[in-house]
Amino acid sequence: MEWKYRKDFQVIPGIKLQYGKSGIKTNLVPSSKDDDPRDTEEKIRHRLFKPYNEADEIKSSHTSVLTSTSLCELKSFLLYASDNYDNTAALLQEKQKELQAKQYLKHRKEKGLFSMFYKKIIERLSAEIAIATDEADELQQQLSLSAVQLEIDTEDVYTSLYNNMIDAFKLLSRCEKKWDFTSSKRTNQVLERTSAANTITRSEIRISQQPLELFADSQPAIKFHNMNGGDLYFYPGFMIVYESKTEFALISYADLDIDFHEQRFIEDEAVPSDSRVVDYTWAKVNKDGSRDRRFAGNYQIPIVLYGKLSIRSESGLNEVYCFSNPEYTRLFWKALHDYCDSLKKANSLLKQFEQ
Repeated sequence: MEWKYRKDFQVIPGIKLQYGKSGIKTNLVPSSKDDDPRDTEEKIRHRLFKPYNEADEIKSSHTSVLTSTSLCELKSFLLYASDNYDNTAALLQEKQKELQAKQYLKHRKEKGLFSMFYKKIIERLSAEIAIATDEADELQQQLSLSAVQLEIDTEDVYTSLYNNMIDAFKLLSRCEKKWDFTSSKRTNQVLERTSAANTITRSEIRISQQPLELFADSQPAIKFHNMNGGDLYFYPGFMIVYESKTEFALISYADLDIDFHEQRFIEDEAVPSDSRVVDYTWAKVNKDGSRDRRFAGNYQIPIVLYGKLSIRSESGLNEVYCFSNPEYTRLFWKALHDYCDSLKKANSLLKQFEQ
């Protein structure tokens, strides 16, 4: 199709992601946001009033360096497509304003007391409105063609492994409490009279299944809210660390290191109903962990067992999450680990074949 008004427009192709035993491959194919304001508010507050030293912060590197080498070309394409979409949207908004202004002026001339004297002006406005309507319709069509369509094609075994992740995530989302660990500092147990080996700063977060605005009509992805960095989106084939349409990273599952541990946590808040108290300590303790009787009102504190999930990569991803139900956390870790491991093996086979 030849564009009548905007001849420099280029249709943005979709992305077809293929992966399996032969590795991961992305092809461009012809084309046929939903942020919670509470999350944004909490992130800003966290940046402005950090309750810890930056040296103790658990945080990923900037998105500009996180992208896996194998996905750099795909990221460049998505940045180009996003810029093209924004430019088209701005032109469409400008054209719609122009159209509304002409329609309003034409209406005033037609309903005015001296409308018979404005026949030529009304005829000219009618012609201009028809042209502007055509231009707006064309820009609307171009806008739909500027959005990236994501198509995922893989073998049944990988689809099954990803579906295991989805099922495990549904259990994980039932956890009463979900936290992002944002800092960890070694404590001086003798000086502070505490049995805690580390002082941890945590923020309660949400996890959900949600599509990403980078893709048009894409399937919802597993989303982990991240208090001090880009949110994590787990798509089939790759993970996205997303801060904005211009600041994001694509990370191959083959580059991820996933760890799970049962976390003993001295809980000074209400104990979640789906957690188990495994021991007790005191607010102030002696070297041997017994109650320090020198402190009046020294009270007992429960030690609760949680599930801790660490997600890292050599490129600088460093995120730690904690969940109130350790068994649900273990199941999700196992599903994610199996999925990552299968893609690591596929990449290894591909490298051997190329050599």
